[in-house]
Amino acid sequence: RGDPATRSFSLIYLKQGRVIALDCVNMVRDYVQGRSLVVEGKSPDPAKLADTNVALKEL
Repeated sequence: RGDPATRSFSLIYLKQGRVIALDCVNMVRDYVQGRSLVVEGKSPDPAKLADTNVALKEL
C-alpha cells in the first residue's frame, strides 16, 4: 500500500490468505488499524488490502 518513492507505504504479509504481519513505513494509521488483522487472523481481499482508499479497519 502506498508509494515507496514517497517513503510512505505498508507491506502486508499473507500466509495461506491470512494476514500474518505488517511493515509500515510512515503509515501509522495502517499500523494501528492493521494490527487487528494480524491478531484476528483475517483473510481480506488482497485487492482491497492494496487499495489505499480502503481503510484497513473496514476489512
